[in-house]
Amino acid sequence: MAHIFNSSTQSYVALAPHHTFGRLANSVDTHIDKPYISKLHAAIEWSGKEWRIKNLGLNGTWVNGVSLAANEFLPLNVNDRLHFAKQDDPGFVVIDLHPPADMLWPLDALKGTKPEPIYLTRYHLLPDSLTPELALYLDDQTQQWQMESMNSQQEHHTHSLNDGDLVQLGSQHWQLMRAQVVGPTEAHSFASQQLSDMEFIFNLSLDEESTQLELVNGQQKIDLGVRNHHYLLAQLARHRAADAEKGLDSKSRGWIYTEVLASELGLDTTHMNIYIFRLRKQIADSLPTILGQQILLERRGGKIRFGCEKFKIYKGETLTLSSP
Repeated sequence: MAHIFNSSTQSYVALAPHHTFGRLANSVDTHIDKPYISKLHAAIEWSGKEWRIKNLGLNGTWVNGVSLAANEFLPLNVNDRLHFAKQDDPGFVVIDLHPPADMLWPLDALKGTKPEPIYLTRYHLLPDSLTPELALYLDDQTQQWQMESMNSQQEHHTHSLNDGDLVQLGSQHWQLMRAQVVGPTEAHSFASQQLSDMEFIFNLSLDEESTQLELVNGQQKIDLGVRNHHYLLAQLARHRAADAEKGLDSKSRGWIYTEVLASELGLDTTHMNIYIFRLRKQIADSLPTILGQQILLERRGGKIRFGCEKFKIYKGETLTLSSP
């Protein structure tokens, strides 16, 4: 995400895709509290190819000492110096001009210290994938970021995040910045394949110490390799199949209390949650355009289940279980 340096406050400012400057505090992205600044003085925006600045005020906007006419656009370059209304004011310096991207902008950086934003993937673990405490993922139906805590002592809870919302992890604070807001209809036009279209093929070793997972849809085959968290999904698939044999309907199949599943896997709840988050992240990273990923693992009332209906489990060369 592009950002500029405010020479007056000695701080860095992340640029929204359409970023406004002015004196009207509640209506602009960067508030400049000086009487000679217009209420809406200037805007920096992403055109789809480049960042450019537009003069909106009556008292002047300068780029490297060159004055912009009213409503004039000018492409920006790194190290450009921007001044509003007065050229002898400290002004701003263009630092970074990367395209917009969803990210967490750090709020605890010391003055003058270059920020290190966290650019968000479709499923992101914080502080990292080895010791995750929070998971952020993009819901492909609502195109809204969701946040889950890995605190095993708390009831499972998903919290929706909007542009500008704060995210706290320990003593660290970030602000969510969206590159753009895409509505559900527009988002669905990008891809039509659903996760529910895929068949999950589990290949277990005879001692069930290793589990390889493949996703198959017609001629398409995606090998996800051998991972410990694949066995968790295979175990949930077994519960779903067992409930189908009992005659339960599709909406009722496969639900199991998380503590019971953890006991079956020989894991504590925290370690099992790490497996769950790593599994979701692997699927999201491997299938970036597939919709409906929220059904992979579903939760309610302290229970969890595998939400997909098509699967097979092989043990060695033998097919031991197939979805009804």
